[in-house]
Amino acid sequence: MNNKVLAINDLSGFGNTSLMALIPLLYKYGLEVCALPSSLLSSNTCFPGYQLLATDVFMKDCLKHWQELGMEFGAIYSGFLGNPQQVDTVLEAIETLAITETLVLIDPVMADNGELYPCYDEHMILAMRRLIAKADIITPNFTEACFLAGIDPRDDAGEECFNTICNKLHDLGACELIITGAPGVKDGCNIIYSASPNTQLQSYACQYIPCFFTGTGDIFSTLMLVYMLKGIPRPEAITKAADFIYNAINHSLAKGRDGRAGVLLQDILQTGEYGCQ
Repeated sequence: MNNKVLAINDLSGFGNTSLMALIPLLYKYGLEVCALPSSLLSSNTCFPGYQLLATDVFMKDCLKHWQELGMEFGAIYSGFLGNPQQVDTVLEAIETLAITETLVLIDPVMADNGELYPCYDEHMILAMRRLIAKADIITPNFTEACFLAGIDPRDDAGEECFNTICNKLHDLGACELIITGAPGVKDGCNIIYSASPNTQLQSYACQYIPCFFTGTGDIFSTLMLVYMLKGIPRPEAITKAADFIYNAINHSLAKGRDGRAGVLLQDILQTGEYGCQ
């Protein structure tokens, strides 16, 4: 197996999010990382006063260099992108650096809690629709899935709504879907999985903790990529990744961690607890 992963995401100097979470996790599982930062930040955006450096030109220069080197990847992961123009760069990366066996996972980071992030508008939704068409699997949260499908996010969504969303996302070209944070039982949420168009949806109940920790979506998507590369069946992979997040949050809460900085990933990777072997 080609164990090189092209990881495209933002890089924050402080905070266990995005590339700062992806890189140690991928190394933990024996995968070689080639990082392409979509922006550079002093800290993640949860902290006031953060400094941001756009990397649009640098991304293109990196891509050109890797093309000249003839690099190929076993997997390509795309997360946070700074603007719609960067979508075109990622599409070029997929076109030129992927091989037949390359697994492409797109985490369409752009919204949560029923709203787009302040840095985005309708143009990002349109661009992201083009990107997910090239994905083998996408891992949006419920809000992102709704925006991509052209449906208003709502808390009372049921099976019919989930079916409509998944069908629309498959119609856009996405092969497999894992939707996190879908409304579920009271004080809880579900993970919705659709293996392909016109298949029965599978729903997995999440253990719910009423708190905020940024970066958990990045960790979930990274673990799904790892488990897929290792050939772990989807139901087991989804459950393992969700349990990892739950235990990581519990551990971080017990240690008094500020949720804005993300979970204490360094503790978990060092001890090998919570299924991270």
